[in-house]
Amino acid sequence: MYTDSNDHFLFKKIALLALGIILCCPALSQAYTGVTIILSAPSQAYLEFVHHFREELILTKNTALRVKVIDLRETKRPVVAENSELVIALGVKALEAASKLNYSTPVLGLYTPLPSFNGLLAASGRDLGNFSAIFLDQPYSRQLLLIKTLLPDVKNVGVMLGKTSSQYNKLIRDAGEKKAINISIETINQESELIPKLQKLLENNDALMAIPDPLVYSRETAQPILLTTYQHQKPVFGYSHSYVRAGALAAVYSKTKQYAKQAAEIAVKTQAAPGLLPPPQTPRYFSLSINYQVARSLNVILADKERLYKKLLEAEATQNE
Repeated sequence: MYTDSNDHFLFKKIALLALGIILCCPALSQAYTGVTIILSAPSQAYLEFVHHFREELILTKNTALRVKVIDLRETKRPVVAENSELVIALGVKALEAASKLNYSTPVLGLYTPLPSFNGLLAASGRDLGNFSAIFLDQPYSRQLLLIKTLLPDVKNVGVMLGKTSSQYNKLIRDAGEKKAINISIETINQESELIPKLQKLLENNDALMAIPDPLVYSRETAQPILLTTYQHQKPVFGYSHSYVRAGALAAVYSKTKQYAKQAAEIAVKTQAAPGLLPPPQTPRYFSLSINYQVARSLNVILADKERLYKKLLEAEATQNE
């Protein structure tokens, strides 16, 4: 299990807000009896989350928490039992709607990238004690650990950042320094810069680490990025199972069931010991995806996925001791 305290969190208010919220908002210390899940849309992933979340509550033998589901397509102003429910918002639109609920209603966001969460946190005027998230982003340290596990001799890794992700330049460099990896970063300001700057990175680096950003990584850019890296015989480490299927060498990612497990643990823990939500966190549980066909074409020899996954888990546990 993993809770990253260094990669993603530059929230300066965390240390002071706990005492302030408890003193100013005693309603937050009341136990809630239900969970309302707000869906940005009734997508397959979100509906699967609801199913797995209910399953996880049963596995923890917690039957006291009632689960209600609200679809934002049916109501733009969700109504919840304020102060007695935990709200789980799936997707950015759902989290934006939930951020407008009564201040004392605890809200946990999922399937929301870190930049989007930070924007909603600032816009809502809320504090982290009652507005938290399990980010869509995998921790940078985990992505780099994957690269080191599959390519032990790697020294230099290229990264492309767009307007959204460029604010995490220093975090990525710091994560690389801790893994003894030199990080080269190119910032993409418009799509026309993408391939020229990618080629520049590939000339001087051993691999490309993909960081989610709507300008850099999209359906339109996936093929040219993967074709260019293949022409340079350099592996891409993605951030999703679908990107690996498309041609990336490998990725760490979290399945719907894994997000649901982590969310259920937070719901049960905070319901049993009411008070503040935990700080925003990266996914605790994750899976490994590897494209062995790409590995063969790049002459990269890899062990079987189960063995590599176990090695990755052990390495992460060691670094967090």
